[in-house]
Amino acid sequence: MSVAPLNINDMLELKMHYDGERQRVLAENIASKDIPGFQAHDLAPLDFKNVLTAQTSKISLAVTSPAHFTGMKPGTQTFVSTRQKDSFDVNLTGGNVSIEQQMMKVTQNAMDFQMSSTLYKKISNLFKEALGIQPSSS
Repeated sequence: MSVAPLNINDMLELKMHYDGERQRVLAENIASKDIPGFQAHDLAPLDFKNVLTAQTSKISLAVTSPAHFTGMKPGTQTFVSTRQKDSFDVNLTGGNVSIEQQMMKVTQNAMDFQMSSTLYKKISNLFKEALGIQPSSS
């Protein structure tokens, strides 16, 4: 693996995208609670080792002028949906959606998203301050 500067903004954007997708899956579980036999799903945890590997590997392009930019491999991260195995109960319709469990996951996911977005904003404000631009206050 090559040692290249990591773009923390890209990593935070990916984490926020993951949190948004997970929120969609959890909302789908709650909405489908009364469907007979519906099995709850969740996203597999984000594997940052693979994300780091993808972010640090670059495509080498021919540079004919020192003013040219080098190309980077586009992000290819996809999120994997898995059947939820840690359900509290099986309901009368044969499904395994527990509203309480799903709401706990929704709350934790919202807190994760809030943390990522706060870090993103703080880093953006640091860059603005370094460039002499007034950082946003909210």
